[in-house]
Amino acid sequence: MGMTIDNFYFGHPIYIATKEWQKRKHHKKRINKKWLKRYGTYELNMMPHNEIVLIDGAIWMTKRTFESFKKYTCRK
Repeated sequence: MGMTIDNFYFGHPIYIATKEWQKRKHHKKRINKKWLKRYGTYELNMMPHNEIVLIDGAIWMTKRTFESFKKYTCRK
């Protein structure tokens, strides 16, 4: 359900709370790879944008929140 990002913020791992699945499926793997490229995926956000939750020492947020979070917290 959650995708792990290899980033840590003050020692807390960051998890992305989105669920993705392929729009069209086929029983052959090679066809699935082509269809994934052609038709893409559905994405379901498990929590609202701009909401950050700390659960058991892990930070949970959506992909869009992570991008804005990264923009404001990372130094160049």
